[in-house]
Amino acid sequence: MDLPLLDGRPQPAVITAGDLRRGRECEFGLLVELDVRLGRREAVPAEVDPIRERFGDLGRDYEQEVTDELTAAIGDGVIDAGRMSATEVLRVLQDPAVRLVHQVPVAGERFRGRADHLLRDEGGWVAAETKLARKAHRHAQLQVAAYAEALESAGVPLAPFVRLILGDGTHVDTPREELADELHEVRSRILEVIDAHAAESGPVVWEDPRWKACLFCDACRAELAVREDVGLAAGVRATTRARLVDAGVTTLTALAERTRPVEGLDDEQLAVLRSQAGLQLIEPTPQEPLPYEVFAPELLAQLPAPSEGDVFFDFEGDPMWRGATPTDTGLEYLFGSLTASGDFVPFWAHDREQERAALVGFVDWLRERLQRWPGLHVFHYSGYERSALTRLAARHGVYEAEVAQLLDGDVFVDLYAVVKSAVRVGSRSYSIKALEPLYMGDELRDADGVTAGGDSIIEYQRYREAVAAGDELEAAARLEDLRQYNEYDCLSTLRLRDWLLDHAG
Repeated sequence: MDLPLLDGRPQPAVITAGDLRRGRECEFGLLVELDVRLGRREAVPAEVDPIRERFGDLGRDYEQEVTDELTAAIGDGVIDAGRMSATEVLRVLQDPAVRLVHQVPVAGERFRGRADHLLRDEGGWVAAETKLARKAHRHAQLQVAAYAEALESAGVPLAPFVRLILGDGTHVDTPREELADELHEVRSRILEVIDAHAAESGPVVWEDPRWKACLFCDACRAELAVREDVGLAAGVRATTRARLVDAGVTTLTALAERTRPVEGLDDEQLAVLRSQAGLQLIEPTPQEPLPYEVFAPELLAQLPAPSEGDVFFDFEGDPMWRGATPTDTGLEYLFGSLTASGDFVPFWAHDREQERAALVGFVDWLRERLQRWPGLHVFHYSGYERSALTRLAARHGVYEAEVAQLLDGDVFVDLYAVVKSAVRVGSRSYSIKALEPLYMGDELRDADGVTAGGDSIIEYQRYREAVAAGDELEAAARLEDLRQYNEYDCLSTLRLRDWLLDHAG
């Protein structure tokens, strides 16, 4: 947002498309940004997210690709308005010879921005935005609708729809009338929030019930941490937190001690949250590095008995990978499998053809093991492995029936679902990494290596860069790091299975 000055005094804020998104997601975070601009507080240190940064780079690269493709397709009559003012571009748009304009400055009432593309159409100019995502998110649709509305208010004839050009190359057109009411509501609310707070004297207050908080942005996490806020409890989302705060339950301690009902929460839900908060308040010790409670041991007892043929399975994928066409995106580059005897069997894939071969190789290998050990199970953590196998079989048109048969039976066992149904731990996160203090002992992950899924994506990008540069030693080192990371995930899954069995009723 911008705070223009008149006679040295801040004027009403002018918002951007980014403000529309931030305000829609978290009003508290938006007001923290406003306070920084007003000099009321220091900026909140942003958590470094290499994945977000990498996606940002890829998004800019993709926008340039689309710009080049549109320019080539249109030929004559293409203008780059990147250095023009909003007034200058209005004159350009009146020229009938102009058919395509990139980087269009937009100036509406208390709104500023820059639209990626304007394409001349029979019904008027089409406002279009390039997005790396492969689905049309609502915030992106509202963004381009805001551009279109501002341009139309300046006298530009606009088409009755707006367009998103997605990362898979598809175009999604949405009638502007379908977005008008929501855009008005969102923009009005954001301006109301900003104006109300700007008129006050101090920085935004965390407990202020007027502002919605998402609980997950940098600004929210900073407040949660220093206040032992009730929003830190696993399972507490924004709506749940609001009900708890309304009842006077503002901290983890208050939640752990709460025995009286809370309006909007049933007794069972409150009991679960009370237990969760209590566990998170227990200080870890060498003897109990992660406090836990097995509240349904009978469900753990339903886990299948161990078999010599059991497999502990984990995918590594790169959502940023792109093939020869814009629609060819995302690669599952490693099917990692650890056997009960400790053998790690990797199936690697660095292009689409190899991905198909890896799928076939994994399914063949698993079916051969089933012939030898009919009672084996494939243990994994979260539903990703199941959905990815289904998607891969459909993508390559191979082993669809075989994969469906494996998944529809009881061969695959999701330990995440088992944990959530029977165990509570003293952690806000239930990722497998968060659970590892329960069972990995002295073999906890090395913090200096690849330790998380986001790290693995960046590491695979570095591998690909090394390959492109012809640096075989560097490429081999990156792959070895990824192999070790994946093998550890598989070993962690095995150890988790053994810990659930040990704690079965």
